[in-house]
Amino acid sequence: MLHQLLRTTLESDPDRPILESDGAWTSAAELERLASGLAAMGLEEGDRVALLLPNCLELVVCYLACFRLRLVTVPLDYQYHPLQVGYAIGHSGASILFVDHERVPELEEAGVLGAVPRVVVVGDGSTAGSRRPFATLLGAEREQPSEAPHDDSPAVMIYTSGTTSRPKGVVLSHGALSTGVRKYLARVTLSAEDVALVVTSASRPLALRCQVLPSLWVGGRVSLLRTFTVEDFVAALRRSPAKTFLTLTPAGLGKLMASPDFRGCDFSQLRLCLAGGDRVPAKLLEAFERATGVPVTEQCGSTETGPYAMNPPFGRKKPGSVGPPSHGVTVAVVDERGVDVATGTVGDIRVSGPGIMDGYWNESALTRKTLQKGWVLTGDLGRYDEDGYLWFVGRRKDVIVRAGNKIAPLEVEAALSEHPAVREVCVIGVPDSVSGELPHSYVILQPGADASPEDLRSFVADRLAAFMVPAEVHVIAEMPSKGPGKIDRELLRMRAITAALIEQVPFFKHASPEFLRDIIPRLEAREFAPGEILVHEGDVGDEMYFLTKGQAEVLRGDPAERLTVLREGAFFGELAILKDAPRAATIRALTDVEVYALRRDGVLQLARAHAEFSRYLEAAARQYAAPGQAPA
Repeated sequence: MLHQLLRTTLESDPDRPILESDGAWTSAAELERLASGLAAMGLEEGDRVALLLPNCLELVVCYLACFRLRLVTVPLDYQYHPLQVGYAIGHSGASILFVDHERVPELEEAGVLGAVPRVVVVGDGSTAGSRRPFATLLGAEREQPSEAPHDDSPAVMIYTSGTTSRPKGVVLSHGALSTGVRKYLARVTLSAEDVALVVTSASRPLALRCQVLPSLWVGGRVSLLRTFTVEDFVAALRRSPAKTFLTLTPAGLGKLMASPDFRGCDFSQLRLCLAGGDRVPAKLLEAFERATGVPVTEQCGSTETGPYAMNPPFGRKKPGSVGPPSHGVTVAVVDERGVDVATGTVGDIRVSGPGIMDGYWNESALTRKTLQKGWVLTGDLGRYDEDGYLWFVGRRKDVIVRAGNKIAPLEVEAALSEHPAVREVCVIGVPDSVSGELPHSYVILQPGADASPEDLRSFVADRLAAFMVPAEVHVIAEMPSKGPGKIDRELLRMRAITAALIEQVPFFKHASPEFLRDIIPRLEAREFAPGEILVHEGDVGDEMYFLTKGQAEVLRGDPAERLTVLREGAFFGELAILKDAPRAATIRALTDVEVYALRRDGVLQLARAHAEFSRYLEAAARQYAAPGQAPA
């Protein structure tokens, strides 16, 4: 199927424009010609082709060419940090990288481009060395494979958003993708008359599996939006032809509903709006339907499974649920022994069906842990109601245990979302020495709205049990994201744990989220009372220290002579780590002191993995005097 994705249109009307990018439409025949020309890449069946492209014509052409030539597409999130890009390229063993010219300078600075044999640049950019402009690959001809790709052969490798661990390459076969699309179309009825406006990245499953592939398969039209802004989205809605099919994340919905320009658009042709990626607050669902006349269709899924549950697009919806299982998909809610639980009981969600992943690339142990006897263990929690509708409760790892009481973050988030001033909210658990964990909430307010943390806590206290009320409410300007519409809960949690470190050490305030994800689990918090020794004179210095609370004095000699005083935000220990030189000073707490310690092996591993940290260490080393002297 995938190698003949455009067959319906090519047989009926090959000159019909079916793909819009940057305001220009391309016909099915032209797409077919471009994909055929790209066959001159000179790659062999099974080679991995990495794509770091925004939503654009070239991205779709690459998909079409790879499907036909039995190559494995490795679509990378266009927002990936250069270090994430480098990891995915190395881990996947990509033979070639297609990259937008805007990303070339930073990838070059990070040394990423040298890690892949060939680089193809899309748009205006330097093409020195092994780099080639995209246009030079077009127009050549190569004999096409005589047989269709086997259903079991891999088609795409999509990297999940790694947070506390490295991203994982989810391998989906031709059969999984094609069968998944056909099953999807059995529930989401599309036709050649539909026009899909794609605003989430087509490198991610939400757009690829739920909009781009189904729409092109039935001969419909696809309008690509390079990046999401309210202004660009509204402009695209107002352009002809009228859009009939939208897919949005909860964050995108929230931004649109705050815009009077969006509410003023013509929605007379709109018939379907899907939402995925995270739970959609009830007031957003209501506001969208009031503005457009079309209810939002919520669905739930993952990279490993595809969409596994969906409220009926044109049938009875239950707001708040994710609907019955998707067509052709089996969804079980089980206990810790794998036994189905009773209706209304919360359990672990397992998914089976023809559209699930083959496994994780080069991660056999993790594959065995996640994929068992044909079932994907999603890590999601949910329950079925009496009508067979699935209610998503949250991720098992996100459940907060406060003094023995279990708290589902989504329940607290739902209560906070009812406050008229709240636009977006996330609740996480933060370690606490007394209660084990405490719920903390992070809130984005509606434009122009005003609500204090105490106002929000009081609001929730009137709706939830006392143990569920957040211990802290943080009003912030932007939620960290780890994918399309997915709040990075783990990063928020780690930031809460090490808030003092991030706030007081200048480097950490500006460090990339990827670096913070890597370093924070390695840090060990330690406390010292006045007079206690942090570091003894002559200590070889296995660790790096970050002082986040209190003051410490640097002493040398006998009798001890004070050389300097370290205050909050100071760091020390780099000299021994970088140069293997003994430290000739004692560091003693003057007040109650808190430090974060990072062991030598952690420092070196982070320096190898993150160029920004390596440069920081080099600068830090220059702030010290020669070995045997005191720090400056």
